[in-house]
Amino acid sequence: MAAIMSAIDQLEEEEAMAMAAMPLPPPRPGLSPWKYQGLNEIMSMRILWQLRMGRGASSPKKEIVA
Repeated sequence: MAAIMSAIDQLEEEEAMAMAAMPLPPPRPGLSPWKYQGLNEIMSMRILWQLRMGRGASSPKKEIVA
């Protein structure tokens, strides 16, 4: 039983040493509010143009008379 316990302790020590030797991953870049502000502005302009042209979701559908 003592041999098993010492083998487990040795394995845990080796794993701890391996984890300490591993470099940390690079930090993830934070969310940029400028990116989302720009996307919001582009989409609002697109919606405005669609409403002006009568293609927006809230505009009434025009019937095509052939």
